[in-house]
Amino acid sequence: MSKYTRRTVTSWIAGGTIAAAAMCAFVPSVSAQENWDEVVAAAKKEGKVVFYNNLQPNGIEPLLQKFREEYPEIQTEMIRLGSNPLIERFATEFNANRHLADVLITFPDERIYEGVKAGWAAQWSPPEAKNFAPELIEDNTLFTLQQAREALIWNKNLVPAGEEPKEWTDLFDPKWKGKVGMNPPWRSISIQQIVAYWEDKLNLGDTAQKLKDNDVRFFEGSGGIIQAVIRGDVQLAELTDLPLNPLLEDGAPVGFVYPESGTTLSSNKAFVAAKAPHPNAAKVFVNWLMTAKGQEYLQQYAGLSATRNDAPPLTQLPATKDLKNAVDGETVLNPERQAKMVDHWRTTFGVK
Repeated sequence: MSKYTRRTVTSWIAGGTIAAAAMCAFVPSVSAQENWDEVVAAAKKEGKVVFYNNLQPNGIEPLLQKFREEYPEIQTEMIRLGSNPLIERFATEFNANRHLADVLITFPDERIYEGVKAGWAAQWSPPEAKNFAPELIEDNTLFTLQQAREALIWNKNLVPAGEEPKEWTDLFDPKWKGKVGMNPPWRSISIQQIVAYWEDKLNLGDTAQKLKDNDVRFFEGSGGIIQAVIRGDVQLAELTDLPLNPLLEDGAPVGFVYPESGTTLSSNKAFVAAKAPHPNAAKVFVNWLMTAKGQEYLQQYAGLSATRNDAPPLTQLPATKDLKNAVDGETVLNPERQAKMVDHWRTTFGVK
């Protein structure tokens, strides 16, 4: 699926020519200015990497442990937040000239792209970049490592066979009143994208009011959502599928469906901070995440479909290419729509 959106095409034209931009995708894997062995040696001397992320909470430490096993000289420190507060935090720190993060991974919105223009991200070429499709690497600053999809899930012990939800409209069905859960849109960009898809592409109307009328319950993050379903706090929910695969592997009583009316796809992207306090360790860490082993561990512990050319499929979930009408979420949400949506949902639910 191409992710060359209006934004990226416009930025290419503004920078010169599309042909020039296309050439950027074929930068050698290690630049002439940088010897990778020297980068690794410098990273070991720095001895630390600070990692801002929105990965599955219980998978972050096992992932970092695998990195430390390969690079025991580099210790790890991490901050995990939802995509929206994570971007806000990085922006606030950058604007205050407080450069604390080395690496950031999140689902981006327009603020990330504007931030890259403003100097948030280092431009460099990881040795492992050759193993990724060119469209997954943007101007050698943003690297798409994984992809998430929006799904409906339910508790198989509470929802009778034959009554499982099949479409997004089930979230608004009065028979599920008080039994529906979701992540609030003001917390997550991926949720904002699926709401825009519901309202603008599927013409489902004011979904905030419909869900309020159906006594929707909000939980923090995908991990909170799926645990609420497993506990029986709610019976069905909208979910960004990042925690789903590992829990299905563990035998969790959870059913799932990607509605045939379509769903949105979110790309988890990484960048090395341009003013990282540990710039070499940051590069080593991001490059490790792009290796075959790093991608395997990301998929195993973070639960999302990895993007490396030779990455194996998830064990329990279909590949993105096998989903009907999987739409790049960035194409359905612009800054104006985003701000209007968040304000409307906060107002509808009385959240300041």
